[in-house]
Formats: sequence, structure tokens, C-alpha cells
Amino acid sequence: MAPAAFFEYATGLSHMNYRRGRGYAALMAKREQVEAHSDSLLLRMLQKRGVPDSEFRGFRENIPQGHSALMVYGLGLLDEHSTSATRELVAMFDASDKRLCQLPDTDVSGLLAEIGLQSELGPDYCAPLAVRAIRGPTLVLSASERTILDLALNRRAHMALSFLAAVDHEIGHRLDRAKLPDAMAGLPRFAVLLAPPGPPDRRRHIPAGPAARLVDFIGAFGHYVREGSWSERPLPIADMGARAELSGTRLGEGDRFVRGLRSGKDPLTRKSFRTLVRTQFWTPKAKPADLDDSADLLETYLVATLLLSLLLPDHPTAAGHMDRTGWREAYLRWWERHKHRYPAPAPSTGSLPPAWLIDP
Repeated sequence: MAPAAFFEYATGLSHMNYRRGRGYAALMAKREQVEAHSDSLLLRMLQKRGVPDSEFRGFRENIPQGHSALMVYGLGLLDEHSTSATRELVAMFDASDKRLCQLPDTDVSGLLAEIGLQSELGPDYCAPLAVRAIRGPTLVLSASERTILDLALNRRAHMALSFLAAVDHEIGHRLDRAKLPDAMAGLPRFAVLLAPPGPPDRRRHIPAGPAARLVDFIGAFGHYVREGSWSERPLPIADMGARAELSGTRLGEGDRFVRGLRSGKDPLTRKSFRTLVRTQFWTPKAKPADLDDSADLLETYLVATLLLSLLLPDHPTAAGHMDRTGWREAYLRWWERHKHRYPAPAPSTGSLPPAWLIDP
């Protein structure tokens, strides 16, 4: 959904509150109404997933309030087993966001303090990013307003990359603790979604943004699960399409399904992602429950893909493509910054992923 549409869906308040910059004020003014709407929405979602009504109150009480904490919780990574590093990071982000939301519209100095060097987030979150640009709204602004917007976008990008790096490490901790096989142990998982930019003089650009890389990764991972080995290069769309048709899920349109997701022509939704995982992990002996479990475990990659796609700007000359300059390196820096705060991972089980995937 568009942000304004999601605001209305999640709160029950008019989307115009969001569009006019009064979202937080409207939430506070009608807090009881919003909470009742939220509870009703959550109850319907849980009922669809088979959760008994009798368990709703306990479920509701365990849900955190902060946006960053809620995202990690929704991924199944925020509970009594979570590392202190992840808990502290999301608490810091949520506190900073809350301070920003509560600032009066006229408090420019307070705004600059929260998005600049004085912020409790620290100087790393306002350091210039070595990328060509950051995706943001197209607005007509004065020079001073443009400076403030650029600072805010820079801060947001650092927070997103830091958040993903923390989730990346938390996944490894969780798999290690559960003694589950982990082919990506000790590797930056979400870096597979960020390919380096192609040659600047290239005339024909192939899809290589986060969505395309996610499709390639799921194809390669499916091959690994089925065959016990990684593919030496990205699987052709025809091969992935054939696998989709063999699964019985996309009869007669396997190629179109894979190509649409990879090119960005078709939206990468939770439903389409889970269908992609099921088709690529399918074998004649595969149980539906096992395919669903695989989709659940890999859903963090979908979240990372969507988040990165909100950051990467459009390519300056190639319509329909993203400018990937500097983003892989920026993510790897945050991954390294967080690394020392998490338990050392157990050695990877099985063969390492191929270079085209982890070191393109």
C-alpha cells in the first residue's frame, strides 16, 4: 500500500491526516478510537491464521509499541531469546522516532539536533553516505528546506541499513541456537540483494535491483535444497519457470510469473513471494507444511528487499532500473559495525554459496 492508504487501513482515520502531516497529532487526539480499530484489525488477522479468540488478549499484550520493535517482532525475532544488541538498537530507534514525532512544527533547532550530530543515535547515523542519491519525495523546496530533507533522508537510510544488519545477525544467532542448518552462517545475508552497479557506459541494463536479486537467490537456494549443491550461475528464467509449472502452482505461465517478479513489472507481495519459494523448493516428495516453513524462514529476505527498494534511487539514464552505486558497501559497513555485538556463528554447514551470489 501507499503510506497514506496504509495509515487509513491501520488506524481507521482519514488518509488526509497523513497527507497533511497531521498523522501523529490525529493518532494522539483519537488514541482510544485508533486502538479499538487496531485491536479489531489484529483480531481478524489472527482469526484468519487460526488463532483462537480466547488467546487474543495474551497475544495483544505481548506486542511491542515501537515501530522498529514491532517490525522485528513481526519477523519472529523479538522474544525472550533475542540478543541484547537487537533489543537495544530497536529501543534506540523507537525513542528517536518518538522524539521527532513529538517536536512542534516550528522547532527547527530540535529537528536539526535529532537528525544531526547531537542526536542520541550517534555520529554514524548522520555521516554522509557514499551513494549517488537516496530515494525520497519529489518536492519544491527552498535551499534550507532541501538541506533539512537531505539530512533526514540520510539519517533514515543509515537507520534502515543498520536495522537490516542487526536483523541479519539476529537470524544467524537464532538458527545457531536452534541448531538448524545454515548455509549463510557468518556471511552478510542481505548483501545478496545488493549487486554492485554495472559499467557506466552499458547500453543495455538487465534487472539487478533488490527484487531481481531476491528472485535469483530463491532460485539458487531452491536448487541447493533440491540438489544439494549451488548453481554456478543464476538459474535461467526458463528453468525457474519450468520448476514453477512442475509444482502445479503456475500451470502454463511459469516463465511469465518469474519474469514479472524479476523485472519488477509484477508487485513483489507476500503472497507472490511465498508462491515463488514454494515453486522453487518443490519436489515430488515435498510436504506442503515443509514448503510453508521454508517460506516463513525466508520471509526476512522479502522484508529486506522491500526496505532496500524504498532507499535505492532510480537510475539516472536507464528507465525502470535502480542506481546501486555504493549501496552494497554501505550495507557491509553496518554489518561489520554490528558483528562484534553478536555471538560468533557456528561454521557454515554444507558448501558455501557461489561467488556470483555472495561476492559479485
